[in-house]
Amino acid sequence: MKKIGYIAAFAAGVIVCAGSIYIKTTFGKGLPAMRITPAEMVWNADPKLHGLKTAVLAGDPDATGPFAERIVIPPNTQLPPHSHKSRNRMVTVVSGTIYFGYGDNFDKNGLKALPAGSFFTEPDGKPHYAVTGKDGVVLQLDAIGPDGTKYTGK
Repeated sequence: MKKIGYIAAFAAGVIVCAGSIYIKTTFGKGLPAMRITPAEMVWNADPKLHGLKTAVLAGDPDATGPFAERIVIPPNTQLPPHSHKSRNRMVTVVSGTIYFGYGDNFDKNGLKALPAGSFFTEPDGKPHYAVTGKDGVVLQLDAIGPDGTKYTGK
């Protein structure tokens, strides 16, 4: 009976080590210690992205692995239905209110008001759309890259 216990302990150790190696090779060495104030964030604007500004806080959205990004969406912006190739997208509303819905086509009746402090997900490949109000919105995005956007519907 002791032999079975030793074999089980050995197998568990192998699984833990293999999992650790997988995580390190998939996501690199891990995140460095960092502290960033809002004044230190480096903002990027892409004219093709409806006036959005983004600041990468950690990781690299273009690489395989976790990343965090702050996103500013200007007032009165409508984001048409789209999906992303990044995985496990989790979003927190930092300030303002975003009106958010899921679906291949924009449907005003499908929007839900999500004020500051709200949380939502953007499931893998699931189309979604959004509108901001008169104050715009700031979002915190945490996901696993690589990132990319594909527009769908109308």
